Amino acid sequence: MSNSTPNLPPGPPGAAGLPSRPAATSDFSQFLPVQVPILPWKNAKLLSQALGDTVYVSSAFATALRLELQLGVPAQRGEIGVRIPLDDPASWSELFCLDDTAPQLGRALRAEVSAREMLEKPQTSAKLLSRLAENNWYGLEIEVPGENLDSQLIQVARRAADAGLHPALSVLPGALHSQNQGIMSAFETISLDLLNGYQPRREQLKYLATQRVVGKIIDAKDSERTNLEASLETLVLMRSKLDSQSEVAVGIAGHFGLESLTLPLREDLDFVARTRLAGAREKIFEALDLANALTQGKTTVASAFVADVLSRAGKATSLPV
Repeated sequence: MSNSTPNLPPGPPGAAGLPSRPAATSDFSQFLPVQVPILPWKNAKLLSQALGDTVYVSSAFATALRLELQLGVPAQRGEIGVRIPLDDPASWSELFCLDDTAPQLGRALRAEVSAREMLEKPQTSAKLLSRLAENNWYGLEIEVPGENLDSQLIQVARRAADAGLHPALSVLPGALHSQNQGIMSAFETISLDLLNGYQPRREQLKYLATQRVVGKIIDAKDSERTNLEASLETLVLMRSKLDSQSEVAVGIAGHFGLESLTLPLREDLDFVARTRLAGAREKIFEALDLANALTQGKTTVASAFVADVLSRAGKATSLPV
């Protein structure tokens, strides 16, 4: 699957194979509204080989970031999520190594942390906010697994904003109720889990008074193609129920595993019907295609939608596509 209208990323001046960074701007209308997880970054050489790039640097994390920008992910608004464990601050060092090469790349990054850790480890949380701000990261996303939000999250959002970060909250649709409304309003962005075609009701969405809503509709762990047509319909329908001032973005739920770079041919199919599974690159292209379709119309990425339909038709008849 290919993204037919790539959003060419900025890169550090003079970096081999990367375009130069455009002039800074606060107008985000030119960037696709899409959020993705960071590529698996523990092995820089594997990353480069898997994505067809022969130039990589010593920092595997920096390599993952640059290669993801090359795929077309915007280097703005914290569109690349990085899960950071608060129980192991010693593991943070490589995440904050961009200063010497390209400090501006931090604007593409947002830290993803669990609400439980943020609330149970206040000193470590404060240290993380400081490190994120020092390294010019764009934002902080707090993940809440349940449907009832802790009111202390309002203070976390305020501290993040005071540090110059953009606070976001990742919740289940079940968290959209009146008791959580005041808490969610403290965050600039709300991410909703829309996997399995879940469609929030209008009476739920009325509790979202936020600048941006991210529909996490692509599963990073699913090796099958995402149904682009059904996903676009879900996002468009959700957008129609939201306040007209809220921007809707496309998101990938979960995180990529190392297998997303090394997926083999399917062995459970016969020789004729074997096909390569969808890895991290394909999932990112799906997100970019959906973002294009959502903002500019499906005709701008018609080839991607046609390929998806043909693939499903071929799969139904056991023919390769």
